[in-house]
Amino acid sequence: MRSQITQILLFTSIGTITRDMFGVVFNLYLRENRFSNQEIGSITSFMLWGSAIVGLVLSLLAETIGRKRVLFVSAFLFPIFNLGMILIPNPGTLNALSFFRGGIGVISQTVVSAIIVHLTESRNRAKVFGLNIGLTTASAVLGNLLGGFFGEWFGLREALYLSTGLYCLSFIPLLRIKIFEVKVAIRQVLDFSMIQREQKNILTLYYLSTLSVGFGAGLFIHFGNLIYKDLFGLSSAAIGIALSIADLGTSAGNIFSHVLARRVGPLQLRFWCELLVVPLMISLIVVRQPALFVLLYTLRYILMNSASPILSTIINSFVPKEKIATLAGINTFLNNSIRGVAAMLFGIIVGASLSGYNLLFSISTAFYALNAVFSFLFLVRYRRHPIVLSLYPNRKDSLPSSE
Repeated sequence: MRSQITQILLFTSIGTITRDMFGVVFNLYLRENRFSNQEIGSITSFMLWGSAIVGLVLSLLAETIGRKRVLFVSAFLFPIFNLGMILIPNPGTLNALSFFRGGIGVISQTVVSAIIVHLTESRNRAKVFGLNIGLTTASAVLGNLLGGFFGEWFGLREALYLSTGLYCLSFIPLLRIKIFEVKVAIRQVLDFSMIQREQKNILTLYYLSTLSVGFGAGLFIHFGNLIYKDLFGLSSAAIGIALSIADLGTSAGNIFSHVLARRVGPLQLRFWCELLVVPLMISLIVVRQPALFVLLYTLRYILMNSASPILSTIINSFVPKEKIATLAGINTFLNNSIRGVAAMLFGIIVGASLSGYNLLFSISTAFYALNAVFSFLFLVRYRRHPIVLSLYPNRKDSLPSSE
């Protein structure tokens, strides 16, 4: 079992490194080819809508035709769509390619989460989820650094080709993964009659949180490279370093989140992290000193993402195992749908004026504040639940103080 988890982690790490190599320079490549903010926003929006729609369809197929088969097909198609996006820099074509690339790119995250639940038990699930997300963000550090520096040294187009070629290495661990498949008919996949009332309640709160964060983040998070370029004129290498610092901090937070959660309480930790994001978002509206802005942006990213394994672990432990991939697919659909809408608004809100970023961050702040409310409701309702206590033993059960 341990060797299988190792292969899964290796597969996701290679995929993340190469995807982030591609991602850190692609928008800059489009800007180099004279694409406007609205065109770049549209391409990103189509990618997110593809992640939502195609990703949901593939998550359903994973339950009916087999998870490994879906992983293999998506891994095969992903570099092909990458090449198409490099070779055909046409807005309409890129919209279509981004749509399908987004879907096949996101399915590995959904399927891997379901596999981890089947391979783990309550006593080690939080640790493995934290390790998986931590290694993923650590891989993003390397991907951002390599993409940024290769783009600076060899050119943006060449860096995109290199990342696409390196992605093919993910087939090595993928072929070694042995998955216990439980294939079911599509009717059974779409049958949610076994979902109990308590499970429906926590899923509703979970999905509301997903929508609020998704819209708030979708307004700007996929355009971090453009923000640094527009506001401060940073090079691709400097942008890669800035994004890598954020991923490095998040990686450390993810890996050790289960330790911190046991000390202060998982839902307490999540609430305080997401509450502190709100003043950090406000600071991005007024700060225009490059180093300080990067620091604040990084802290916001670390706090918002370090506690993410906590909620994933709890939700996946609440719902029936046979429904994990389907319910995760629904969450991914909601997340990327709302991000797709938000990404489309990026170019409209920002336009050609740098002052548009102030409005962008202001709107985003409101949705992060709404998410903090949902996080507090999670805390009040579920902090003493037996499932939470079994996942994070030896934890404190006190409500956050009013200091």
